[in-house]
Amino acid sequence: MTTYPQPPGELDALVHGARPYTLRSRLLTALAADRERPADPPEDSAQRVHRRLRLLADNLPPVGELFRDPEQLAVLSECVALADPPLYMAVVNHYVLCLGSVVTLADDPAALGRPWQALATGRTKGVFLVTEVGDASSHLGIRTTARFDPQTREFVLDTPVVGAAKFSGVGGSGVPQSAVVCARLMVDGTARGVFSFLVELTDADGPRPGVQVTRTVDVPSLPLDYALVRFDGVRVPYQQWLRDRARIDADGAFHDPLGGPDARLQRTLSVGQILWATLPSAVATMARQSAVTALRFAAHRRAHGRLAPGTSVLEFRNQQHALLGALATSFALTCAGRTAREIWARSRSAAAHGAPARRADGMTFSPWTAVDRPLAVLKAVTVRGAARVAGDCQHRCGLAGFLRPNLLDGYHGFAHAFDTAGGDSQLILLDAGRALAQERGGGAGGAVRPAAVPADHPGWWPAVARSQEGWLRADLHRAVRQGTRVGRTGLDLWNPLLDSAHGLGEAYGARLVADAVAAAVEAVHDPELRCVLRPLAALYGAVEARRLAGGLLATGALAPATVRALPAVVDGLCDRLLPHLPLLCEALGAPPGAAPAPLAADDYAAALYDSLDR
Repeated sequence: MTTYPQPPGELDALVHGARPYTLRSRLLTALAADRERPADPPEDSAQRVHRRLRLLADNLPPVGELFRDPEQLAVLSECVALADPPLYMAVVNHYVLCLGSVVTLADDPAALGRPWQALATGRTKGVFLVTEVGDASSHLGIRTTARFDPQTREFVLDTPVVGAAKFSGVGGSGVPQSAVVCARLMVDGTARGVFSFLVELTDADGPRPGVQVTRTVDVPSLPLDYALVRFDGVRVPYQQWLRDRARIDADGAFHDPLGGPDARLQRTLSVGQILWATLPSAVATMARQSAVTALRFAAHRRAHGRLAPGTSVLEFRNQQHALLGALATSFALTCAGRTAREIWARSRSAAAHGAPARRADGMTFSPWTAVDRPLAVLKAVTVRGAARVAGDCQHRCGLAGFLRPNLLDGYHGFAHAFDTAGGDSQLILLDAGRALAQERGGGAGGAVRPAAVPADHPGWWPAVARSQEGWLRADLHRAVRQGTRVGRTGLDLWNPLLDSAHGLGEAYGARLVADAVAAAVEAVHDPELRCVLRPLAALYGAVEARRLAGGLLATGALAPATVRALPAVVDGLCDRLLPHLPLLCEALGAPPGAAPAPLAADDYAAALYDSLDR
C-alpha cells in the first residue's frame, strides 16, 4: 500500500501550513487504497459517496477534536479536493456545514442522541439545506417555516410554496441522510428569525414521512446526486432545534439574546466562516496540482510546428507565460488560504475571550459579508482564481486537458461551481464594494509611480493593488455622496453603481491576496528559498497586472509604458524560475499516487492507454 510521508522544511510548511502530517498521510493513503479497490458489490454514486464518507470518518479524529483545530479541517479539505472533487462537495455538506452547524449552534451535540451519533460516525450522510430555488438571494427571504407547537413542544416544518423547495446533494436511494435545515421560526404566529434544525430526511427505505425528495437533477460540472426537498408537516423534536442560547419557555414566551432577525440570520449562517476558512486551501491545492501536472506534460510534450520541430512545448514563451503564471497564481492562492485560516483562528480566539460579534449590517445583496467580510471575499477571489488556473491549464494541454482521467476537468468544474456555491461570489463582491464605499475614511486614490518599485520586485504588485483599491473606493464614495445629495436612495441610488461596487470588491480581494503573498515571502528565513519564491511572487503580480491592465490604466494605477513593458518583465521572471522548476513542482504538487493522472507521466500516451485498458 502506498503511504505519503510529509517531509519537513520551510517550503513545505509554507505550502501546507502547520499541518498534522500524520493525518494528511493517513487520509491520502485511505483514499488511494479505496480508489484501487474493486467495485464489489456494484454501487451507485450515492452509495459510493456514503461509503467514502464512512471511510473518512474512520480515519479522522472525533468530531469535537476535529472542529477545535482549523488545521485539521483544512487537511481534510485539501486531501479530498485533491483526490476526488465531487466527494469534496459531499464533505463540505457533511462536515463543514452540517456537523459544523451542530458544533457551532447546539448547546451539547451529544444531547441530540442518535441523529448526532449517526452523523459523527458517518453512518448517516449529512447535508445542509439553505438555498431555495424560487428567488434570487433566497437566504435573505427564506420561506420554509418551522412553526412551534406549544402542545407537544415540537416544531412543524413546512414548505409553503414550490419556490421554497430546498436544493442540495440529497439525491440517490438507500442512503440514510440527515439535514441541517434553515427555516423561519414561527412562535404564536410571529416570525422570530431564521434558525437551523437537525432533521432526519431519509433512511434505507427512502424519504421519511412528510419529506419529499425529487428525482436526481444533473449538474455536469460537479457530478453528484442533487435534488429538491420539500416538507409537509414534518415534526422536529425541541432538542433538535439548534437554538444557540435562544429558548421558548413553558408558557410559550420566546427569548433570543441576539435581539433581532438580522443578528440571528448572521449567527445561523456563521457556519460559512468554517467553509470560507478551509475552502481557499482546498481550491489552492487543486490549482497547484493543475499547474504542476500541466507543466510536467508540457516539458515532455514535443511540438511538430515548422519553427522548431521536436522542441519541448515548454520552450515556447507563450506556454511559459501561461503555465509558469498558473504556478505563480496557485502559489498566491496557497498564501491566501493560509491567511483565511489565520483570520478564522483569530475570530475564534476573540469569540472565546468574549469579544462582541460584528454588527449584523451590510445585508443588501446577501448575508455573507455581514458574517465575515474578508473571509467571504477570500472565498470569492480564490475560487475564481482556481477556476482560471484549471481552465488555462486545460487549454494549454489541448485535448488531454479535457479527458476525465487527467483530473483537470474535475478541478475546473469544482472551482467553477463554487463561484455560486458556498455564498455567491458576485453578491459577496457587490456587498463588499458597497460597504467599503460607505465606510468612513474611504482612502485616497492615486497612481503608483512606475519607477518607485521595479515591476519584477515582489513588493510591486501589492503597492499597485492597494493603489487601485484606494482609487476605486474614493471614486465610488464620491458617487454615493453625490447621489445622496440629490435624494437618491435604495435601488435608485445603487443601480447605476453596481458595476463599480463589484469592481471595488474585486480590487479589495486582489489586495488581500497580494498582501498574503508578500507576507508569506517576507516570513521566509532561508535565503536560498527566498531567491526562489521572490520571482514566483513577482510573476504572480506581473500576470495579474496584465490580466487587469485595462482597469489599472483607467484609474492611473499603472502608466501605459509600464503595461507595455510587462511581457518583457514576465520573460525575465520565467527565465529566473525555470532552473528551479523541479523543486517547485515537487513542493507544490501532490505526493506520488495521491492524484494519479496520466498527464503527468513521462510517457503520457502509454500512461493514458494503460489507464483505459484496465
